[in-house]
Amino acid sequence: MKTKTLSIVLLVFLLIVGIFIAGCTTTKAPVSSALNTPAVTEAGSSQTSSASATQASTSPKILRMADLSAITSIDPASAGVFVTEKSMVTEVLVGATQDFVLTPKLATSWKQTSPTTWVFKLRDDVKFHNGKPLTANEVKFSLDRVAKIDARSRSMMDYNKSRVVDDHTIEVTTNKPNPILPAVIHYSNMAVIHPDSLNAQGNFSIPVGTGPMMYDSFDQQTRVFTVKKNPDYWGGKVSLDGIVFTAVPDHNSRTLAIEKGEIDFTVDLPYNEAARIDALPGINVEKYLTPRVYRLVVNFNHAPLQDIRVRQAISLAINRTDIVENVLYGVGQPAKGFFLPSMSFGNKNLKELPYDPVKAKALLAEAGYKDTNGDGIVEKDEKPLTINIVTGNNRPGLSPISETVGSDLKAIGIQPKVEIMASAASTDRVNAGSYDLTLVAQNIAMVPDPGYILPNWFREKGPDNVGHYKNATIEAMIDDAWGTTDENERLTKWNRIEADVYDQLPIIPVADYGVLIVKKDTVKGYKFDPTAHDFALDYTITIAE
Repeated sequence: MKTKTLSIVLLVFLLIVGIFIAGCTTTKAPVSSALNTPAVTEAGSSQTSSASATQASTSPKILRMADLSAITSIDPASAGVFVTEKSMVTEVLVGATQDFVLTPKLATSWKQTSPTTWVFKLRDDVKFHNGKPLTANEVKFSLDRVAKIDARSRSMMDYNKSRVVDDHTIEVTTNKPNPILPAVIHYSNMAVIHPDSLNAQGNFSIPVGTGPMMYDSFDQQTRVFTVKKNPDYWGGKVSLDGIVFTAVPDHNSRTLAIEKGEIDFTVDLPYNEAARIDALPGINVEKYLTPRVYRLVVNFNHAPLQDIRVRQAISLAINRTDIVENVLYGVGQPAKGFFLPSMSFGNKNLKELPYDPVKAKALLAEAGYKDTNGDGIVEKDEKPLTINIVTGNNRPGLSPISETVGSDLKAIGIQPKVEIMASAASTDRVNAGSYDLTLVAQNIAMVPDPGYILPNWFREKGPDNVGHYKNATIEAMIDDAWGTTDENERLTKWNRIEADVYDQLPIIPVADYGVLIVKKDTVKGYKFDPTAHDFALDYTITIAE
């Protein structure tokens, strides 16, 4: 049934591509008034720009993209990774270099003018897709809106209010000092939209942004999303005429689609297929590191895992090099800390956690776990040590890593119970606390600063502390680092915190996430962005004639 459903989605996807190339559009998201429609012309319109008219005699350059994630929203306030990074419709104030250092984007500069106040200067040459200029009014509108509708964004900013100083200056006030506000503003959900994105009732309708691509259509049934070129993009000439996005969550179906030539670009095929697909004529497979880490989150509500010797034994049982080489097929690397080596703010002194099953067995024995009946599984108080590993199947590395970790644990005398399920079901299990370890591919750069990740993961009430880790010393260290304003001093403090929790293993890092970029040879100009949350497209990407 799954294969049939996916085939239907791909068929609809191909039909939409054909319609898009012919200059028509698919089912539109509802728009209540003409004011809410971007003031750009459709292909074939009598008002088409001269640049579009010049290209009319040639085939449009349409990129057919299959993503692994479902397109659940086209509102950047809730789906910024898709709308901002992948479809290039909206943009943020603050960008980042390849080593995650903040850099200007829609904002040209920023400075802290008081402990709770930041001032951002805006570019004066940017227009929205409706032809209206970018001003501080739209930035205020966007920040007010995301803070109102998204609790996580509001919390990250610690948002109080924004004030328009002049057309190209906005002042942002936080409730308490927030030294990482510019890094938070880099988060893709903080993208700037025009109020015309909302309908007459004040509900979101379509994204009217400033990016190199602009909204064309969104089919509510098939969830196929199309964008078209912004002929007036402030950043430079846009190479593509449009992109058609479809979601194909099944990894094997994406493989088949690129093989059959139904798509031009996709990501994360099954890793054992990478070499075979790369060898096919007309297809290129590239490997990159992206800011995610495969991590095992420890459930501290389960008594055996409260003993650090048990956590150390679990970590020592894991052969990370074997996992990267033989499970991930080289797509990734053994983790050294919680951040990528390329991240300027990570602790560079941390080493890969060792593999030592002999020491792991000794630690279990020291903790009182021994195999008393010769069945290969250690017990304590006549109870076998069983570890339940829960993971989702939304990323191709999760299932095989979980199974391999299970085998590694059995080799030291722990009885594993590995459960692989849909991502939503896995999340429900974790939220219910019904697990011992959960393997996730956690993003580590939604906000490129250790002052975001480390408090979220290791504060007792941190939003990502799903394992219920509690440590008063770490809590105090986090409070101290958060209140430090000198950049070098605060980085030193965050590095110390990272090292301390790395030793305590409330989270057991396994491997840095690698991503496969799979594209036809006709796709040119793609530049991988290592700061993207999976991948990001750039306005220079194109299709060869």
